[in-house]
Amino acid sequence: MEENQWVGLTADKFEPYKNWITSKNGLCGTNAASVFIAFYQDNLDESIVPSFIREKNSKNNTHLVHFLRLFIQKRGWPTIAFQLAHGLSSYFSYFGLSYQARATMIGGWQRVTKRIDQGKPVIIGLNKYLGSSYGNHWVVAYAYKETDKGQRFVKIHDNWGSYQKIIPAKWINGTISLP
Repeated sequence: MEENQWVGLTADKFEPYKNWITSKNGLCGTNAASVFIAFYQDNLDESIVPSFIREKNSKNNTHLVHFLRLFIQKRGWPTIAFQLAHGLSSYFSYFGLSYQARATMIGGWQRVTKRIDQGKPVIIGLNKYLGSSYGNHWVVAYAYKETDKGQRFVKIHDNWGSYQKIIPAKWINGTISLP
């Protein structure tokens, strides 16, 4: 990794989801998962979302969010990493897909850099006690940078209306990724 250079996917890959905003408080886990899964469908594996839920490259996420909520946040309560990973894995199992979501609670920077280096986004949890101005929140990371002074940053789609937000990596509380 070259210092002071962004590594990863470009923001234009997440521009199609710029209007995918969490409309109900506490559902950021499901909404981050919808961006994550839609990216996979549009760029890596079209079969990850059945076409009756979302067509590839659709800018509409209504059905996808509703469907994922049944697996992730059925009761509408905020989520933790293992709940989000289990919900995604249950979704994959329901459709007979070979994916298995992985949750990590430590080593967030290492997980983020590993998956982004593979050309894959990562769902990351942000923690208010680590300084997050979002409070506790789920977002999708797609690029990272480390400065020559050792500061680490990630570019995210935040599901509050910004798909090009830059945040400090020290806010990362957990990750959800696919192998």
